[in-house]
Amino acid sequence: MELISYDMVSLRRHLERKTAPESEAALLKFTAGLPSLPSKQEDLFILHFSLYHALYRIKHQAGAEGWYLHLDPMRIRLIRTPGTDACHQYNADEGTFCPNAAVGFSWCMEHKKGHRKNRGSLSFDPLLDFYSNPENITFGKSDLLRKLMKGIRVYAFRKGEIDGALAFFNLGKPTRSMIQKRYHELAKKYHPDRNAGDDSLMKRLNQSYQVLCEVFVV
Repeated sequence: MELISYDMVSLRRHLERKTAPESEAALLKFTAGLPSLPSKQEDLFILHFSLYHALYRIKHQAGAEGWYLHLDPMRIRLIRTPGTDACHQYNADEGTFCPNAAVGFSWCMEHKKGHRKNRGSLSFDPLLDFYSNPENITFGKSDLLRKLMKGIRVYAFRKGEIDGALAFFNLGKPTRSMIQKRYHELAKKYHPDRNAGDDSLMKRLNQSYQVLCEVFVV
């Protein structure tokens, strides 16, 4: 399986010209020059992986030039970031930034509180790690593909929840075994039968463990 080399200049110009979010399916047809997408999972994965490999490169390059690339599979959008005096809260449904003025840290009063709470928490993007490595295109032939892609989709739509779970577990780039080990450590600490036990923290631990296991499958 070989990575498809897309024309990065053409792809970026296409995204820049768009005035609304575009679905991954539509973008795949554009980049591959196909009227419809292949039905074979392996062939579709090659197109998908090659596209996202290119998009993450564009995200990095364009980000340094004042652009924001949103990579929701249903709503891909390249848009100029607002100035420091405007709110940087992005609305994925509308494909626009919040129109309110910023009140410090590039957020308006409405969105500032949420970002203050998350500031300093542990977070990383497994999609970036996955798609940036060209060798991962071989997962198109792997039995793990279905589980990996499910985890990637879960992360894309539940990023905030997953970042919170990572912070609760105090983990940065975990494997499945690291998550399980940490779960048992925290379960001993928060179990209601122990002196320092806490029902609410135990409930949060179980919820965090469940969502992390959906994403980190290896």
